Amino acid sequence: MASCGKVLATGFNLHGQLEPGVSNKNGSLYHFTQIQKLDLVDCDKDKVIRCALWSTTILNTGRLLVHRGISGTDPDQIHLDGLIDLKGRPKLGVFFGDVSGVKGFLDHSSGDLYILQDDGKNDASFVKHCFQANDFLPRTGRQVSHIAIAGNMQVCVTTNCKEPGVCIFPNLKSLLQGSDPVEIYPSHHLVKSLVASSTTFTKLGQQQPRLETFGDARYPALLGRIPSTQSPASLPTVISALDGINIAKIDAGSWLIAAVSCEKDLYVWGHVMQQPIGDYHSCFDKLLNNIGEDVHLIDIADGQDVEDVAIGDEHLVVLTSGELWGYGSNDFGQLGLGQDVKSTQGEWVKIYAADAGEKIREFAAGPLGTFIVVEQKRSNTLSGYPSDPAE
Repeated sequence: MASCGKVLATGFNLHGQLEPGVSNKNGSLYHFTQIQKLDLVDCDKDKVIRCALWSTTILNTGRLLVHRGISGTDPDQIHLDGLIDLKGRPKLGVFFGDVSGVKGFLDHSSGDLYILQDDGKNDASFVKHCFQANDFLPRTGRQVSHIAIAGNMQVCVTTNCKEPGVCIFPNLKSLLQGSDPVEIYPSHHLVKSLVASSTTFTKLGQQQPRLETFGDARYPALLGRIPSTQSPASLPTVISALDGINIAKIDAGSWLIAAVSCEKDLYVWGHVMQQPIGDYHSCFDKLLNNIGEDVHLIDIADGQDVEDVAIGDEHLVVLTSGELWGYGSNDFGQLGLGQDVKSTQGEWVKIYAADAGEKIREFAAGPLGTFIVVEQKRSNTLSGYPSDPAE
C-alpha cells in the first residue's frame, strides 16, 4: 500500500519533539524537514497531527501513535489496539495537555476521557478514566463534548445533556477527581469547536456558527469584546463584531485568537503587552496595533481566500489556495525561513507552496513550531486525469 503522505516540520526541537537527533546546535530546525521513519500508510483520512505542545508531539499513523518530546515514550510508539472502533479506525478525539506534556484525549463519540499512563518502564498507553457515581459529571448526567486547557491551567469542558452547558474547573486534577466546577453556564447551542488562549476560551456553535468568548476579565482584548455588567468576562457571550458572520474554523495561541469565516475571510484579536518582551510581542503587537479595533479583518496577499488558520505562541500561519503564509517570529525557525531571519517584520511571507501533483492535506502550529502533511493528489485511474481537487 502506498504512503498517504509525508510530514514536514520546522521550529523548536530541543526535546526531539519534531525529529529526534536532528537540530541546530541551539535545538531548532530552521527549515521544513521531513520527519523520517513515519509510515502513514494506515492513516487514510484520519488527522495525522493530533497534538503539538511546547515540548511534546503526538502524530497518528493509523494503528500507532508517535509520541515525541520531553515526556515522549521510549520507544516513541503507542499501540492503539484497545482503542479501535468497529470500523477498524482509532477512536481518537481531541488531545489535551499543558507545558509539561500530553495528558490525554477525549473520545467524542462516548464523552470518555483517556489519560496517558507512562511510568517509564512499561509500554505507554491511554487508559479510560472512570469517574465515581457521586462525581460531578455522572451525578449531573453530563457527557463531555469538548475540552481545552488555558495557559493559566484552567480547564473548560462543554457538556451535552438535556441542558448543554459550559463548566470551568481550576485545573485538570480537579476535573478528574470529580469535583464540582467553579463556574457553570448554560449553552444554548451544541459546540463545534473549543480553543483556549492564556486566560480565555472561545467556542464555536454547531447549528449556529457563532463565536462566544469567556475568561479572565484582566485581559479583555483576548475576549474580542468589552465586558459589561450584563455580559461579564466570565459569561460566554457572542462577539458583537462578528455577530451575523458565519464562522467555519477557529484557533488560539497564548495571546492571539483567529477565526476563518465561511466566506474565507480571516479575523484576529488579541492582547497587546504594555511592556513588550522579546521579538514575539514586537511582531504580534504590530499586527494588533495596526488593527485599531477589538476584532478586524486581515488581508492576506492582496485579498486571497483563507481556508484555514493555525496559531503558535509567536507565529501565525494561514492556508490559501495550496500555499501557506506566515506572520510573526522565526526566532526558533517556527516559520521555516532560515536561521538568519528573526521575524517577518510585520509582513505576510509565503512559507510553503505545494509542488505540482501534491497538495497540503493538513497543517498545524505548535507553540514554537509548524507541521505540514503533504500528499500526492489522487488521479482518476480510468481517464488518467487528476481527480476533482474538492474530493
